Formats: sequence, C-alpha cells, structure tokens
Amino acid sequence: MTGLPRGEVVVPGSAPALPPAEDWELFRIAVSARTEWLVLRVSDQDGAYGYGECSDAGSLDTVVRELRRFAGPFDPVAPSSDGPGDFYARDDFATVTVLGGVQQARLDRTARRSGVPLRRLLSPQDTLDSIELYANLNRAPGGRAPRDVAATAEAAVRDGFTAVKLAPFDTPDPTGRHDLARIGLDRVHAVRAAVGDGVDVMVDAHQRLTLDELTPLLDPFEDLGLHWLEDGVGIERPGELAELRARTELPLAGGEFARRRSDIHAVRGLLDVLLPDVKHAGGPLAALDLVNQMAFKARISLHNPSGPVATLHAAHIAPTDPALAERLEYAYGEVSWRADVVHGAERIQRGRLTLPDAPGIGLELDTEHPAVTRVWSGRLEPRPSCCR
Repeated sequence: MTGLPRGEVVVPGSAPALPPAEDWELFRIAVSARTEWLVLRVSDQDGAYGYGECSDAGSLDTVVRELRRFAGPFDPVAPSSDGPGDFYARDDFATVTVLGGVQQARLDRTARRSGVPLRRLLSPQDTLDSIELYANLNRAPGGRAPRDVAATAEAAVRDGFTAVKLAPFDTPDPTGRHDLARIGLDRVHAVRAAVGDGVDVMVDAHQRLTLDELTPLLDPFEDLGLHWLEDGVGIERPGELAELRARTELPLAGGEFARRRSDIHAVRGLLDVLLPDVKHAGGPLAALDLVNQMAFKARISLHNPSGPVATLHAAHIAPTDPALAERLEYAYGEVSWRADVVHGAERIQRGRLTLPDAPGIGLELDTEHPAVTRVWSGRLEPRPSCCR
C-alpha cells in the first residue's frame, strides 16, 4: 500500500482522487518540562478538517522546518514513494513522524466526512466500544527512587490499571550509591512488591545498558515474572537482538521507531510483541502495514506515550483478535487536565478507554485552553510543477 504524503489519503476500498488544497495548522500543548504535544489540524477548502499528532518528532523548530518544506505548491501526480513497501520517498525520523501526523489528520477528516467513527471507516463490521490500557509510569511526576516509582505504580493500580510499565534505567541512583543496573533492578523489585502478582509489569530498558550489562538482570527479571522486556536491544541491531533472544525466555518487545518494511523483516521471529507507533511509522495506515509484515509472528501493542489525539488514533486501529492484541500504552499521571484539551473526549475509567461514537476519532481540540498555542500555519496547493 503506497501512501500519498501530499494529497488525500487513500482509504481501503476507495480510488485515489486529486488531492485538494489544504490548510495546515500546528498547535503546541505545553505539558511538562519533558513533554509537549504537537497537534496538526488539516483542513480542506470546504471546511472539512481532521486532527493528527506529531509529538516527539524532534524540537518544535525541527517540526516547523519539516512542515515548511511541504507547504506551498506541489505537483499532485509526482511520485510519493521510492518503491514498494515505503510510504514516503524520504524516510528520516522527523519527516516520517510529521507526515504520520498528516496521515492521521487526513484519515480523521475522511471519516468525519463519511459520518462514521474511524474504526468503522477502516473496518465496517467493527463494533469495539472500549479498549484496555496499560499505565506507562515514565512521564508521571515525582521522584525516581524505588519507593517513589512503586508509589506511582500503586496509584495506577488503584485507578484500575491491570498492567504498568516503568523505565528503570532512565535516571541514575539519586543517592549515587549504586550503578544504573543495580538501581534499575531495585526499582523493578519495588514495583513488583507494590502491585503484587496479579498485575502485569513491563520494563522498558530504552537501550540504556549494553547487552553484557543487561545479561545479569535477565534471570532476576524472569523470577519477577515480567510481562515483557522492551528495547533491551533495539531492532536496528538484529544480530545483537538475536543474541538477547538466545539468552532469555522473557517476552521481548520493540519496534516503536520502525518505519520501513525491512525494519520488521529483519526482526521477525525475534520479538514477541511488536510496538508500532502511529506517529513514527508514518500514520495509522503505515503502522497497520508494519503489523501485516510481522505476519502473525508477534502480538501487537501500539506504542503511545502520547497525547489524546495519537491515543485515539491508536485505539481506532488497535487489533481486537485475542491472539494478537495486547493492551494499548497510556502515559499515566502526567497532568490532571489531559482530557480537558479535547473537551473530555478521552474518557478513561478503570484502565479502559471508551471509544467515542462521534465521526472520525471523535474529538475536538480546545484551542482556547491555556496550555494550547497555535505556533504555525501554512497552505498546500495542488498545482502542476509546469505551472508554478
């Protein structure tokens, strides 16, 4: 399936159409010292619009620079891909993530025009009305001592989450007494003790340790019953990932930055859980294409330490087959007003996200919220290159 990064997205079962002129607006939502959500609103000349998210593509300046590269006149018949299996001619990280936000917005707009939720646009027989989440603790405020991380995990369980994920190696020991591997293991022990055996615990190593540093922790992690170990080794190093696979029976997860079919082919059989991201893959259709490349060799959990816009896009494409489906990631506890910026459309109770029944992904951005600022706007105009 080939994407059209500068025109209207092609939805399964539809024919390609001449892309309309579009107005693009970028909104910045200031969340914390670590986090900002970047939301695109893509509108056509009839007033139809949709929302997408391109957070974590890089700095705000990087995102604006990428958007400016695509703004202006363009040739609607120019090729958009260098070959089969790649959605975009350029596949560097920032470009694909920004265009992932554009593809999200175009899909949302198409579903709004059709008057149906996005899930039913893509799969007319789909009747899913909610999806289970797991709590990513990494962006919650508070300390990073083992007892502090454990307290955040306990709070998530009280709120109804049945699985939590921590990144135990992201910060050094605040006391300076232990190396990164030791303090990380202490954090995992503290979380397991706090939540008990009835809650799944996942560890995101973020490739902070070498394979030799990670290896002594594998047996303790198995004893702790981890639900998965994420990014002990990244998918860009398939040989080393195969070595990790040979050293442990732990379920291995990865793939959050995958954006090419070859990324998946290189690690098929090495991962137990694939983590495609609707932003970094290049959009929801691109993420689904990556899932298809895994050919049922792994379960699927959409990577999503993101804002409400990407969360709802991910929920609308999340698999429902019990043989494939893992919980969807949710950035737990970062700010209390998270749902307010989408007028309450992100409804989470007891660890489950209710899918809005409204057209598209079912939300409206509150552009008057004090955390929301419009930081850029531009227009794309379909005009053949001969006439520029």
